[in-house]
Order: sequence, then C-alpha cells, then structure tokens
Amino acid sequence: MHKQNFLTLTLIISGLALNPVMANAVFTTVSYHQNINDSVSSSIASLLYSRGLEQDAADEISAKLVSEEDDDYLKGLIEDLEGANIVSRREVLEYLSTKALHKENLDFHSYDHLVGMVSKIKQRSLDGKMLKQLHKIVQNNKQLFV
Repeated sequence: MHKQNFLTLTLIISGLALNPVMANAVFTTVSYHQNINDSVSSSIASLLYSRGLEQDAADEISAKLVSEEDDDYLKGLIEDLEGANIVSRREVLEYLSTKALHKENLDFHSYDHLVGMVSKIKQRSLDGKMLKQLHKIVQNNKQLFV
C-alpha cells in the first residue's frame, strides 16, 4: 500500500510540474499557426511600420507590391520554402518589405525571381540540389494556383 501511494503521489507531482511546460508548448504552436494565417501583405506592412513608416503608408506600399491574388500564392510559396528548410518566413518577409520600400516590381510566379530572392537572402550562389528544390516548388505552386 505504501508503494502505491508513493507512485500516485509521484504521478500527481510530475503532472503538476510539467503542466506549465505543456501549456507553453501549446501556446507557442497556436501563436505560430496564427502568424502563418496572417496575410503576406499585412505582414509586410507590419515590418514596414516597425521600420518607422506610418501605418497608412505601410499598408499602401505593401498593397501595391502584393495583390490579393498573389497573397495566397505567396503564402503557399513561403510555407514550401520554410518546409524545405531553404529560408524562413521572416527572411522572405524582410526581403519583400525591402523590395516594397524600393517600389520594385516582382514576378512571384517566376523561377528566376525565386532563385534571385533565395540567393539574395542567403547571400551566396545556390548549389544544384537547392536549384532543383526551387524548381520543384515553382512547378507545384504553378499547378496549384494557375
């Protein structure tokens, strides 16, 4: 009987001790998925705002760069790039916010643009394996969004 009480007490204490850890992991997962569900345009606007632009100007600049049609395409593209461990969402958004600030036109459906973006973010030329991954991502996204 003494061993059973000790085992029960150990389980209760470990459950109480690990409860905050489990809650933190769930919160992190929920906030990460909430971040992903934000539109690319609004994320770019937030980055521009954090760099010192007024909110209205940041919204206008990001809307000029990313149309509503391109927003879903870019969201899928960013998820693919992040899933393949090529570049992170944050890096892509920072790149796009810089391009938006400089009012550059971008062709999001272009393989060449994707290669240029990734090499600019990584600040080095890309190897053959990565180029094949990027080509596959572009082909898959063209099939999904065209």
